[in-house]
Amino acid sequence: MEYLLALPISIISFGLQVWPRLSNRYFGIDIWRHLTVAGHYREQRRGQAKPFNRYLIDLPSDYPPGLRVLLSLIPTSFLHRIQWLVAPIIDSVHNILLFVLAVAITGNIGAGLVAQAAYMLAPLVVMENSSLSTRPLASLLFTATMAANLAFHSSNVWAWIILSIPAAALLFLTHRMALQALFVTSIALSILLFTPYYVLVFAGGWTLALLVSRGAYWHVFRGHMAMLWWWRANIHNRYAHQIRGVPKASEQSGDAVFKIYQIVRRLPLLAVLAANPFICFAIVVTCSLAFNMGLIKTVIFETELNFLLIWTLSLFVVGIAIRQLHAIEWLGEGERYGEYGAFPTAIITGVLITETTDELKWVGLGVFVVVALGAGLIPSVALQRRVIVGDSSRSLTPDLQIIMDTLNNRQTEARLMTIPLSLADFALYFSSAKVLSTDSSFGHLQHYSDFFPVLRVPINVIFRRFDINLLLINESYVSLDELGLGSAPIEKRSGPFCLVNVDQQQVKNS
Repeated sequence: MEYLLALPISIISFGLQVWPRLSNRYFGIDIWRHLTVAGHYREQRRGQAKPFNRYLIDLPSDYPPGLRVLLSLIPTSFLHRIQWLVAPIIDSVHNILLFVLAVAITGNIGAGLVAQAAYMLAPLVVMENSSLSTRPLASLLFTATMAANLAFHSSNVWAWIILSIPAAALLFLTHRMALQALFVTSIALSILLFTPYYVLVFAGGWTLALLVSRGAYWHVFRGHMAMLWWWRANIHNRYAHQIRGVPKASEQSGDAVFKIYQIVRRLPLLAVLAANPFICFAIVVTCSLAFNMGLIKTVIFETELNFLLIWTLSLFVVGIAIRQLHAIEWLGEGERYGEYGAFPTAIITGVLITETTDELKWVGLGVFVVVALGAGLIPSVALQRRVIVGDSSRSLTPDLQIIMDTLNNRQTEARLMTIPLSLADFALYFSSAKVLSTDSSFGHLQHYSDFFPVLRVPINVIFRRFDINLLLINESYVSLDELGLGSAPIEKRSGPFCLVNVDQQQVKNS
């Protein structure tokens, strides 16, 4: 019955993640791609699917299929109505699991409640669940894998490999970044705890993913490597404007996400710390154990605590290294690694606050409240208001819906390019147009570099290469004159969105 105490904070966490979506149900980018492919999987199961040919770069998808397969089990109309709730629901389950594991380790309900609060208020956790992506499910599967690994560490019973390997296999079939994060933690744990177990789990999970997918995972894995290679060549343009290139440090913009990127460029270490400020408690506990400061009263669960610290700090250190060192920044956004360390960081925070000496307990609680409010709740709500509630460029707005209706009402096939590229995912789901995009990493390698992240050739070259007849732009992002298309005929203009007829017979070469 004590585990029912996890419900109140889990419900509050759900509310914290959901409230901005009450006024903006159609926020997000990747979500529309996932829902479109999930619909295709659903039709395949029923024997109704035609070949998927909605991408103008028509190469086989190499994206991990796990979430999409799961979504395909939900009826189409119902999934459309509840898509904005799926990620918070998954994370609520994760939050409850956190309480259960924290109490199981410490025997202290207070530690479980503090851990829940710390996890709930980490800004990265809040924002990652703002729209439906693979990350919430991958994070839950990552925790399941590591929980089984922790059970082995505590008991030294190799039978736990029976659970660890299948959990890792599901993880690899769900998300790419999770594989990189698990690789980091597996290496760190095996080296520091002097056992090959964790590396064997990683290798076993990879092999099982290959077996259960009947070899299909090999294509996914090769796509993963191809995507890393593509970013290695294009990482200098990660924060570039698609037309203007990398912005100057002094350049101003009204776009909230652009401003965040500018801050990250100037202060990369801050991005990792701000994503989960509770990492400071893990650092304090590490120092206490390393220098025998005696901040933690009990040593009953020191074995588990050491495991949690290695899990947390290995991801934190690698995240900082990737953000700071240009030579490896193509391995992903550093704070994304920290996302997979939010779970153990929360438990460590709960341990420090509840298991410290009596003299320091109130001091620790006070510091926790300050961090929770000043670096957790307030920044999270501020980000939600700026990035989600007030968004007009990454959401299906009434203006954008009018453009989608125009595309659907065309008598001839729409072959669509979008600027920015993110608009292609909306067109993929909400219209019948074929879009200049791909679900293939090899498609990125072979075709993207001329127009994304930065347009490198005259735009008419792209039109001819892919037989584009329509261009959709956000005029708050780029103007027609800037593209050299000021005289092109307008099919529809709605708010900041402009649908342009760029049939090559009607557009003069730049």
